[in-house]
This record gives sequence, structure tokens and C-alpha cells, in this order.
Amino acid sequence: MTARAAAWGLFATWLLHDAEEAATMPHTSRRVAQLLAHSRVRPLRALAPHVRMDATDARVSIALMAPVVAVAAARGARTDGRDRFFQAVLAGLHGHVFTHIASSVVLRGYSTGVVSAVVLVWPYSVWARARLRREGVLDEGSAPYVTGVALLVPAALGVQAAARLVRHPRQRST
Repeated sequence: MTARAAAWGLFATWLLHDAEEAATMPHTSRRVAQLLAHSRVRPLRALAPHVRMDATDARVSIALMAPVVAVAAARGARTDGRDRFFQAVLAGLHGHVFTHIASSVVLRGYSTGVVSAVVLVWPYSVWARARLRREGVLDEGSAPYVTGVALLVPAALGVQAAARLVRHPRQRST
């Protein structure tokens, strides 16, 4: 399989993974909100009402993130995997597996997306990075991971905030 196919695999894998997240986000967000509400740390307690997502908010957030991942996949396919944005999103998705595992540890059970993260995202991202390495185009080291976090964390928070603003315009802060 070519680096081009590996690039499109990014979007396909993300889409399957986020289907699980869309289905399970409301339940996990309620559990996280309950944990935060009972925290001894005041800033964590203050976050509690803001982490809850209903099913529609989760789907809107995912829909807003889709173009970001699609563009990364397209750029990776167009450049046979050389594109830095593609490699950063790939590294970000690879690292994202650990956030799911950590969430499950904290929650002492299932958390949103952990099944597809472990069963699908992890194997795909390891395979895709190995494929890019064989092609001689993989940007080795921490740079793609740092860039991936710098891009994807604000993007994820931004699409979640945008979904809430679009769906609940009267709840905007003044």
C-alpha cells in the first residue's frame, strides 16, 4: 500500500474513531463533570459544568473537525506523505490514543473513544508511520507530535466551543 493510501487512511480511521466518540461522548462527559464537581481543587470544580456535551453538540463538534482532518489527509495524499501538516495530524492522532487510555484509567472504566483508539487508531498510526518511514519521508522525532498537539488541542477545544455557540446562542457570555 502506498503512502498516498496511508494518508487517506488518516481520514477513514479518524471517522470511525469519532463515530464511537459521537455515540459515547454524552455519557462520558457526564461522568467527567461529576468527578470535577467533587474535586477538592476549585478550578477543576469550576470546569464541571463546561465539560458536559449532549449528543448533538458532540456530532456538531465532530462535523466541524472533519475538514481539518480531511485537509490533512488530502495534503498527505498529494505529497505522498511528505506534508508536515499531514504528519502533525497523524502524530497527534497517534498520541491521542494515550489520552483515551489515561481517561479510562482516571474513570476506572470505559471512556469515550477508548475502544477504537486502542483497536483501530493505534494500529493504523503505527502502521502509517512505519509506511512513511519505509518511504523515507517520515519526519522523525518529537517535532510532529509537538506540532500535532499545538494544532489539534486548540482545534478540538475550538470546535467544541463553536458547536455550543451555534447550538446554544443564548448561553453566550457577555
